Amino acid sequence: MNWRARIVPERAGPLLLGGVLMGLAHPPFHLLVTSFVALVPFIVWLDGLPATAEGRKQARKGGFLFGLVYYTLVLYWLLVALIFYTWWALFAFVAPILILSFFMSWVAGGIHLVRSRLRWPVQLVFPVFWTAGEVLRAHLLDVSFPWMQFGDTLSAYPILVGAADLVGSRGLSFWLALANALVASGFLAYRTGGWRALRRPAVGFLLVFAVPIAYSVARWQTIEVRTAARVGVVQPNVPQHLRDLDPVASTDSALRSTETLTSPWVGRESMDLVVFPETMLTSTVLDPLPSYPHRGWPEAHRWAERLGAALEAEVLVGARGGDDVGPEEYQPFNSAYHFRPGDGLVNRYDKRFVVPMVERVPFIPPQWLSGIPYTGRLGVGDWQPPVEISTGQGTAAYGAMICYESIFSPLARHFRRSGADFLVNITNDSWYGRDAWWSRSSALWQHPAHLVMRSIETRMGAARSGNTGISKVVDPLGRVSHRTALFEPASFVADVSTTDGLTVYVRFGDVVGTLAALAALLALCASFLKDRNLRGQARRSVSGETVDSASGSA
Repeated sequence: MNWRARIVPERAGPLLLGGVLMGLAHPPFHLLVTSFVALVPFIVWLDGLPATAEGRKQARKGGFLFGLVYYTLVLYWLLVALIFYTWWALFAFVAPILILSFFMSWVAGGIHLVRSRLRWPVQLVFPVFWTAGEVLRAHLLDVSFPWMQFGDTLSAYPILVGAADLVGSRGLSFWLALANALVASGFLAYRTGGWRALRRPAVGFLLVFAVPIAYSVARWQTIEVRTAARVGVVQPNVPQHLRDLDPVASTDSALRSTETLTSPWVGRESMDLVVFPETMLTSTVLDPLPSYPHRGWPEAHRWAERLGAALEAEVLVGARGGDDVGPEEYQPFNSAYHFRPGDGLVNRYDKRFVVPMVERVPFIPPQWLSGIPYTGRLGVGDWQPPVEISTGQGTAAYGAMICYESIFSPLARHFRRSGADFLVNITNDSWYGRDAWWSRSSALWQHPAHLVMRSIETRMGAARSGNTGISKVVDPLGRVSHRTALFEPASFVADVSTTDGLTVYVRFGDVVGTLAALAALLALCASFLKDRNLRGQARRSVSGETVDSASGSA
């Protein structure tokens, strides 16, 4: 058998089509219809496999191929973002794609096993295993990566996904997988029984499609929104190559851009908080490190305090943080510093969910990597309460999310449960492309889409400051306003809104995902037990026939 037959399953066309359709469902395309049909070719292909060991082998190969196409189209930007800096980029791209494709292989194999052994209907087994796969990749400790789950494909249509305040983004993934399974079952029914056989799948699809959307529309009309704070957002637009080559020049460029962008606000705009992007101040660590010795960066402190006093607002800015841990040793952090006029520095938030390989090598203590180039050694921050600020209405509190922390719903839930009124996401997305249109990767649109889901899940507004864009404001309904252009200096002042009370999702978390994972695990266990029993019966039957044959011969 040649290598292609070993790797590529039979009738691979539907798998390739499904992978491409899944790519089109995600940003920047956001094609609405594809979210409800993209998985249909994959499901129909799986259903056509024989209920044998060979069929299961084909399912695993097919799941891997489907995942390879799907995840390559959605995550190709990993290579684009890092190849300018190190050849490690090839590993940082290939490894996640292969791991995620392996997970998809497990999903497909599990679906086939449960379908063939337990006879679960595809409308049940497919959404359960699809959602369980998403749960798995979101809970892998240092390499957890819940980037662009299936439910996130509808972030451009917030009026349709209000049910996220009940079930979260992963619950929407279950909903979409179920809808796709119903469309696939309708296609299969039509193929065998004609139009008359379509009735039940069609009714099921209409109910599954309509009920969550009806809830969302009703919630859209009745939810009460109020202003939490007035926030100024700054997008200095410092190019990534300057940040890499000369941190001092990068910081100077950011400060000059900031002066230009904020000076029209002085005496004219009223705001409670001014937000600057991730690692805008990169020249050195802001904190004193006595064992070096390093006195900190008092000039940066004074800049933030003067700006806050001029604007009569509190200031949040991304910078390099550090903790002194011994003789000429310190632990670096990706941090957000909060300054208050008259009080100076009042809070430092350290990024809790750090980027694998880029910011921290998974599962390896940072001190082991000292002196090795191109390896991340950032520390992991602690869970923190939200930061309280004074506003025109009294007080409000916000939770800071640095860079891709916006993809982690547990962090937004934590802030909301701890009393936050709104979220602030500071980021530097200049990694994901350059000014020329042909160099812009899909991550520039995928990354900010997650913040829409966090706002709907928690019913909190959010303000986003990106170094090169996209900066924006999201309200508790998921509507986006004040959206800036990419790779242009920009600034705006806007009200960030919130709601009162905690959503079901904030209170109870990812119930749908947890139940799906448990159901998948129990189904696999039951399937393996039944498979073992069947093999045992087959052996006993063969043994009995052998004994009978021997007795007859005697």
